Amino acid sequence: MHILYWDVFAGISGDMALASLIALGADPALITKQLQSLGLAEFSLEITSPQIQVIQATDVNVIVLDHDKHHRHLQDIEKMINSGELPEKARINSLQVFRTLAEAEARVHGTTIDKVHFHEVGAVDSIVDIVGTCLAIEQLNIDEIRVSLLPWSRGFVTCAHGIIPLPAPATLELLSGFEFQESGVSGELITPTCAALISTLAEQNPLPQMKLLKVGYGAGKYNYGLPNLLRAVLGQI
Repeated sequence: MHILYWDVFAGISGDMALASLIALGADPALITKQLQSLGLAEFSLEITSPQIQVIQATDVNVIVLDHDKHHRHLQDIEKMINSGELPEKARINSLQVFRTLAEAEARVHGTTIDKVHFHEVGAVDSIVDIVGTCLAIEQLNIDEIRVSLLPWSRGFVTCAHGIIPLPAPATLELLSGFEFQESGVSGELITPTCAALISTLAEQNPLPQMKLLKVGYGAGKYNYGLPNLLRAVLGQI
């Protein structure tokens, strides 16, 4: 049985999650090919290997070639996922993550899931992050995902809905029941996209007794004064 343990000491975003799994051995070329079957032929994945505070990491940039800014609804994204050539488990997981996210956004904004506009999440890069992460999880034959204690941050961020406090309301809605600790950071450490991934696919449990197979680091995009990395630990029990 393969266990993925995400050590979220500096936060987690969609690109960090995908990058951490590529660092563990997931094939970005295969992920790109499978994602293009959704009708997302207008993007590419740029994989680099930066050093973050002397630690070798993997960074993923989604290069959008036609500047897709569609504000998609849940049914639009579900249609894309169901029309693609995806492995069954990755397809089901992707659908569940987006539905979980839509339900949280609907509760936060006082609407229904069919009326939720996925602004940032409807963009190509966020679809790539969620579906790509689900594809990478299946590639690596991961049976169970666990996450560490989560970092609490503060401040504000400007999004399609206006200025909102951090952690973002949708993030907190999604992570009800999870445990946090103060990070001292002003800035967004956990995005709604990854909060949906965590709440749908993972449990918050300690690192289990297991045989360590590999460790990978996904790089973040911002410098908050700490190693902006997501540590992915792959083990076997």
